[in-house]
Amino acid sequence: MKKYILLLVLFFSVQGFCQDLNQYQYAVVPAKYDFLKEKDKYRLNTLTKLLMEKYGFKSYLTTDVQPDEIANTNCNKVFVDVIENGTMFVTKLKVVLKDCKNNILFTSDEGTSREKEFGAGFNEALRNAFKSFDTLNHQYNGAVLKQEPVIATEKGAVPKEPVILNENFETPKPTETKEVTTDVFFFAQPTANGFQIVNSAPKVIMRLFTTSQKDVFIAKGDTAQGVVIFKNNQWVFEYYDNGKLVSELLKLKF
Repeated sequence: MKKYILLLVLFFSVQGFCQDLNQYQYAVVPAKYDFLKEKDKYRLNTLTKLLMEKYGFKSYLTTDVQPDEIANTNCNKVFVDVIENGTMFVTKLKVVLKDCKNNILFTSDEGTSREKEFGAGFNEALRNAFKSFDTLNHQYNGAVLKQEPVIATEKGAVPKEPVILNENFETPKPTETKEVTTDVFFFAQPTANGFQIVNSAPKVIMRLFTTSQKDVFIAKGDTAQGVVIFKNNQWVFEYYDNGKLVSELLKLKF
């Protein structure tokens, strides 16, 4: 009987979290985590942003140019943080979502990795932590969290109490996606931690770094950085250009 009661409590707790998070359309990810010395070290912040987008949030790094509806208010978005609690042999990360009042809305399970190389370890641990988001089934419900403009004080910006509006409203338009196609084939050559992409010159135009997910690579090109993924039976390079998501078809030969 106690087991059934515990399961019910856990079920309704998760449902409550889902309902709270479904009020939020946007997520803001810090450009630097406290446990790392550099901005976007190991591309961990960019990976967090991409994983938040995977789970239904329109996500921005704090260094990104943000639309006015995000930049001018605080309480219409969740704030993402990653907490590190590892040891010498095990990397451990948790993902925490907070509201504008610093209330915790959701904490993921602890993602772990025993990879010895720091970049690979942080990458794997973060992806494992994000597996908890599968239970959220996040889907923005169209609620508008409206507030007065942020009031600047000597200690920073202080948002006013948000009010949920249920009346008819116009849903904000999604971020524009630009699709780029090409008939040029590129060649993927194996490296120690992924592949290098070369053209017919031959010249290296991009480097791919393996992740814990099959057919998903962190990509670093000459002018853009993002991910290369295999979807709809084709390879696609996805990155942001002036706040717009670009999906560029890559014809790769491995």
